[in-house]
Amino acid sequence: APVVYSATDSIVFTAGGFAHLYGQSKVNYEKIELTSEVITMNMDSSTVYARGVVDSMGVESGLPVFKDGDTPYESKEMRYNFKSKKGFINSIVTQQGEGYVVSKEAKKGANDEIYMRSGQYTTCDDHECPHFYMQLTKAKIKPKKNIVTGPAYMVLADVPLPLALPFGYFPFSKDYSSGIIFPTFGEDYNRGFYMRD
Repeated sequence: APVVYSATDSIVFTAGGFAHLYGQSKVNYEKIELTSEVITMNMDSSTVYARGVVDSMGVESGLPVFKDGDTPYESKEMRYNFKSKKGFINSIVTQQGEGYVVSKEAKKGANDEIYMRSGQYTTCDDHECPHFYMQLTKAKIKPKKNIVTGPAYMVLADVPLPLALPFGYFPFSKDYSSGIIFPTFGEDYNRGFYMRD
């Protein structure tokens, strides 16, 4: 499929098959759209690098927004390969279900899954500085489906609570329900003793 790109300021082609896009840059490939203030594309390897700019007052603007279908991902810096559909994302922010997922380092897989390290999941509206969140040491996100996490713990007002989970599963559903869910206890041959729901 063709890669369609544009920029409001300038496009500079350099040796080695590089194209540098400046000023409200946009790259489209199939159903993927990447917008940023500065984008560098390697035409030969189908890789892109996107970042925002910092003005003289230290304010960042034009940060990369990656949209794969209907799901947008905001970040500070991104590297992505259009052929393999894999990439590295720094400081990712995405809304999944009713909550926000924020991570310093993330890797996007070919099947739209996101692997993250040192992430946060919160339903607080202020996802930049949330009042409460689950600190995820490692997690795998399947967009619009679920989050599966390794060790996680609750943080309230920037104070880690002694409530930790060895693993977690957060499903995303568009169906709403209300009521009290009582946990069930049991034993599984593969996992041992558990507390569920």
